[in-house]
Amino acid sequence: MAVRVAVRLRGDAAIGHKLALRAGTDGTGGVRAGPFPSPSIHGGRTMRLITAILFIFAIFLVDGHSIRVGEEERRIWMPIALATFTLVLLARVPLLLRIRQSVLTNPAFLLYLVYLAWLGVTQFWSIGAAEGRNHILALWIAMLAALSLSDEHPHRTALIFAGILLLAIVVSWIGAGLGMSWVKGTEETWRMKGVMRHQQTMALVCIAGLILLAVWHLNRKRAGATSPTVWLTLLALLVLATLLATKGRSLAVFFVVTLFIVAFFHLDGAAKMWAIVAAVVVGGGLWVAVDIILPLVSRGGEETLSGRLVVWELTLAEIEKRPLGGFGFGTYGKYFFSLWNNWAPAHAHNLWLQTTFETGIIGAVLYTLFLMAVVRQGLLYQKTTGALSYSLALAIFCILGGWTSVFLGEKITTLYGLLLILMFQEERLRQALAATPQSRPVHDAQAQPA
Repeated sequence: MAVRVAVRLRGDAAIGHKLALRAGTDGTGGVRAGPFPSPSIHGGRTMRLITAILFIFAIFLVDGHSIRVGEEERRIWMPIALATFTLVLLARVPLLLRIRQSVLTNPAFLLYLVYLAWLGVTQFWSIGAAEGRNHILALWIAMLAALSLSDEHPHRTALIFAGILLLAIVVSWIGAGLGMSWVKGTEETWRMKGVMRHQQTMALVCIAGLILLAVWHLNRKRAGATSPTVWLTLLALLVLATLLATKGRSLAVFFVVTLFIVAFFHLDGAAKMWAIVAAVVVGGGLWVAVDIILPLVSRGGEETLSGRLVVWELTLAEIEKRPLGGFGFGTYGKYFFSLWNNWAPAHAHNLWLQTTFETGIIGAVLYTLFLMAVVRQGLLYQKTTGALSYSLALAIFCILGGWTSVFLGEKITTLYGLLLILMFQEERLRQALAATPQSRPVHDAQAQPA
């Protein structure tokens, strides 16, 4: 079938890129012609949209505010999120069964499968096997649900995420205006937690939303399309204000550095070098200011890095007892709760320490290779399509943030699920373009609406 080259791009169809249209996609993720058969799902486009919304809603639920009964926190959302993932998976089984083999054999996906298999192996010596099995099952279901949505366009996923984030932020600020106790964290200093389970989680979803909006806007510019500047600016300012209200210092620094790196990929010529210089200078200056100087001034000589060095040291001491295979997936809190007289930090404040403690050096190496494969895949996506990669930008932030926090490499989280779905969608789109001999890489800045 002849591939249509001249297509009038309009609205979000411009985000589909002419190259994607040459590969046979319709700009919304569905396939008209080309390397894929036309997918059929009961309810057509409406059902496709509903399942995509349900998946994003479910990953928000995973990190949603938990109901407290006295001093005990009731985690009621995980079962509901798992049920939603399962519903999405069942609704899209026909599409999952017809996915391209090349998508299933790309290095990032294969490394992730090996990593999940290793998590199962660690349960043989885990100190908390029952809870670990539940979290591993959740990762498998979320991964399959994300894979079943790989035929949707990543731009649509980005907008759905932004829409649900907007709803979460509005509800959170309404709660703050009404003086609701669940809006703030447990510290004496007021920090916006909102409908998420922790102020850091609210900071993470705000940062993810801002990164997606930035990539979405830049991709529209590269495709020669206009953006709703006023509405986009208002939304970005609202999300930024919420991020500042969480007072997540280190994460905000990593977010700024990530934006400079995204700018590096977007710019041409000498401007690229200036973006890198700005990332190092501005990022380094902010890091010293907000994570070293500010804590010393405001808290009267507290340990630098907000006390994380103590947690790192103690975690390393325990890793030495089981360096190869770790203590079992999902056991960090359980282990240190009993070790430190009924108290434990929420996590190791470092992705690689957390992963090494729970799954050993083998697990840490596998997960690091997986993240490197995601970065490589994102670079290939940008080279093939001429568009900026959502998953690459998100992976860069996650790698940077992983030095002081843990929101990947453990149980499913909002950013974890978002990274998986964008990774699958972009790889599927890249494979479609690579399999179409009529298409060739063209920078989107040169593509104008027909």
